[in-house]
Amino acid sequence: MIQAVIESIAITKSYQMGSQQVQALAGVDVHIQAGEFIAVMGPSGSGKSTFMNMLGCLDSPSSGEIRIQGENVTHLSAAQLARIRNRYIGFVFQQFNLLPRTSALDNVMLPLLYRPDHSDAESFAIECLKRVGLAERMDHHPSQLSGGQQQRVAIARALVNQPAVLLADEPTGALDTETGLEIMQLFQQLHSEGKTIVLVTHEPEIAAFASRQLIFRDGRLQSDKRVQPASATEHLQRYRQQKSQEGLA
Repeated sequence: MIQAVIESIAITKSYQMGSQQVQALAGVDVHIQAGEFIAVMGPSGSGKSTFMNMLGCLDSPSSGEIRIQGENVTHLSAAQLARIRNRYIGFVFQQFNLLPRTSALDNVMLPLLYRPDHSDAESFAIECLKRVGLAERMDHHPSQLSGGQQQRVAIARALVNQPAVLLADEPTGALDTETGLEIMQLFQQLHSEGKTIVLVTHEPEIAAFASRQLIFRDGRLQSDKRVQPASATEHLQRYRQQKSQEGLA
């Protein structure tokens, strides 16, 4: 059996809210192989965000195990988890989380500053900005960039450590339709290059671009299915054609 990049083994998560105990996850088993593009879906309160936090080592399960590259990371200290995140996980968030007074290049370089040897940080960061189509914008600050360009900077920052997996939490949630399709086109391109991507979304239209869909409800994995992904490039072309026709009408 091929070793999973990330796996959850019978994980549960409970929170104490006043006198009431709330179970956010109830025995979830998921194995994610290298090169998969997975969409995690479910209504608010379904457990999908808690599950993402577990995979990203931002929180620990109440019981069960999280394994990354075969290593059990469930009971590591906060400092050890930070090193695991920096080594294996690239994060992309809905609100970009860029430093406002720092250039795109410096934002992308930031994760590399925690490496013992970061002498080649700038060349790595430049390469990642080229990869997301922002070679001409690396000296611009976030306020000088569009929302889509800011999200591309965030994706470049997530790629710079060459992580085992990209975790994207509602990455198109703050973008308009066309820009969101452009970002999904980029994710599909990265996936075609072999990147492992796990994306949380509440939009079926966005989940349709992944090749595997995990659907959560009431803290349980309700469905795990492989699908034929839609093409973001084709959807983007159709959307632009429609806009062009509406403009001529």
